[in-house]
Amino acid sequence: MLSLNNVNISKTNMRIIVACPSLNYFGGAERLCIYVIKTLKAKNFNVVLVTLDKTNWIALQRIFGYASRPDKEIYLLNRMPQIPNLTLRQGFVALSYALKLFQVASKKKNDLLINMRGEIADTIGDIIYTNAVPLKLMYVYPEIQPDKGARWRFFSRIYSLLLKILKTGKGTIVVNSVFNYNIIKEKLGKKALIVHPAVDLQRIKAVKNVRKRENIVVTVSRFRSAKGLESIPKIAELTEKVNFVVIGTVDEGAEQPLKQLTKRVREAGLRNRIHIFTNRTFDFTVRELLAAKVFLHTQPMEAFGMALVEAMAAGCVPVVPRNGGPWFDILDQKQGKYGYSYGSAQEAADIIRMLVENEDLRKEVSARARERAMVFDGSVFERKILGVVEKAIQESLDEVSIS
Repeated sequence: MLSLNNVNISKTNMRIIVACPSLNYFGGAERLCIYVIKTLKAKNFNVVLVTLDKTNWIALQRIFGYASRPDKEIYLLNRMPQIPNLTLRQGFVALSYALKLFQVASKKKNDLLINMRGEIADTIGDIIYTNAVPLKLMYVYPEIQPDKGARWRFFSRIYSLLLKILKTGKGTIVVNSVFNYNIIKEKLGKKALIVHPAVDLQRIKAVKNVRKRENIVVTVSRFRSAKGLESIPKIAELTEKVNFVVIGTVDEGAEQPLKQLTKRVREAGLRNRIHIFTNRTFDFTVRELLAAKVFLHTQPMEAFGMALVEAMAAGCVPVVPRNGGPWFDILDQKQGKYGYSYGSAQEAADIIRMLVENEDLRKEVSARARERAMVFDGSVFERKILGVVEKAIQESLDEVSIS
């Protein structure tokens, strides 16, 4: 059992509450939440998971390849309500999550609350892990808004006022990238700790490569309007003799973006070169990465990009937008060293053609990308996040002893 300054945590009856709106979206934030639970359980903490809807652990296990369960689960609904409008649906999730967090924070006594979606509610929690640009700042960045209409910008401003009302205490803000850190510091005037997400690279190495590398470009992403997937047909039109593979999970919010992507592929006459796979297993995804030469990232203003690191560990050369964490944090803003950045579909296509036509260059950059991926191995995350947790626990115990 972890001890702090000779205080055994087991004797304090302290629980660690890990909160996330839902684990059923199967994205990077959800995978990181599962990894946090795994890390805490390995240290024998009593972990409580708080979500809005009941977790589908079977689906999580199949898609992520692992699913560490907490000691206890608390959820509001068996299933999220069906809300067709995107703005209303995401607004419902954000408001419900903020209110649930406020309720938990108000009743938790000596428990520790880890808010794993600080981008939704950045004022509630003892530890507030922020995976993306905060929701209340989205009106500043129209390129990442889930809805391009004025309604979303209006909601973002109103929601910001609500969070000021619900503010509880002084939590430690943790961000997933230097890129995100700079936004929060500049726009919110807040300090934060940087802890890059955990990427379990050993699981990548455990998958056997059964195919030779081909002229394949892979994209792994959730199907969302803000992911920039519509750029894939544009880039594919500008490249010849190259196949594109898009792998993503499908949930309620994926239906419309998936239809739009499929329609654009069909209209461009690229169904024989762009192949879309949904809800595939982790091993399937890794095998596609091991057979590909390039990983194409399409989301602008992405704060980090766990799938990108996995692709690099699998030997893919990353090609990413020049305006987010993948370029800033993962590729270290060094064009051609660990991968490449692009500012337009034409530039992305030129880079892809260069890589598939120059095998020596591709292998050289691929080797450096594999090495770079090790910087983000899960063991590094575990050490850093446990340090944050230990400090928060000690501060909590100090407050109790003073009172």
